[in-house]
Formats: sequence, structure tokens, C-alpha cells
Amino acid sequence: MCTIMRMFSGYNINDLFQEAQTRWLKPAEVLYILQNHEKFKLAPEPPQQPSSGSLFLFNKRVLRFFRRDGHHWRKKKDGRTVGEAHERLKVGNAETLNCYYAHGEDNPNFQRRSYWMLDP
Repeated sequence: MCTIMRMFSGYNINDLFQEAQTRWLKPAEVLYILQNHEKFKLAPEPPQQPSSGSLFLFNKRVLRFFRRDGHHWRKKKDGRTVGEAHERLKVGNAETLNCYYAHGEDNPNFQRRSYWMLDP
């Protein structure tokens, strides 16, 4: 864990929010944001149809329906639920993040990614 913490010392949160508008953040960058969430404002409700590159922080225990953002996401074969892929991401050699992502129904290149720490 000490190695992971050393990697974070060079991050600037404002730069990360800017970078998120043009590229996917790296797992270490996402972990930095999640570990320092108290420095940021949590969204009180899901935004409606956020644009590409938007970044929001939610407490998923408080805001249960944070995925209801007004976009149409590709459904599973049952046609009722959103088809989300699930992955665990590593920072260094340790699995530290869960990542769920969904593809847009109208535009398959449009994605939503949700991250949370495995061991907060």
C-alpha cells in the first residue's frame, strides 16, 4: 500500500477532472479521487443526460438510483435490465477497484463507467 500512496503524490485534482473530459482515467487516478472524496462535492442526485467526459461523485449508499441518468443503455437479452460488464482493476499489483460499464443503446461508442473501491 505504501507504493500505491507514493504514486498519488503527483496528482492535481483539477488536472484530473480536465483529463477526464478527453480520456478514461487510469486506475491509480480513479483511486486517488475516491480516496480523497471528502475534498470534492458529492452529487445529490444523478444528472440528466450528462455529456461525454462528465465526472460525478456519488455515495451509492445514500443515492441508490445513481444510474438513472436519462440516457438509454444497451439492455441484456431479457430486454429489461441494462447490460453492464464488470471488471476488477489493479493499482500496482493489487486489485483495488470495481468497474462497471455500460454501452449506449443509440451510440455503442458512448459509455458510462462506475467505479468504487474494493476495500475502502
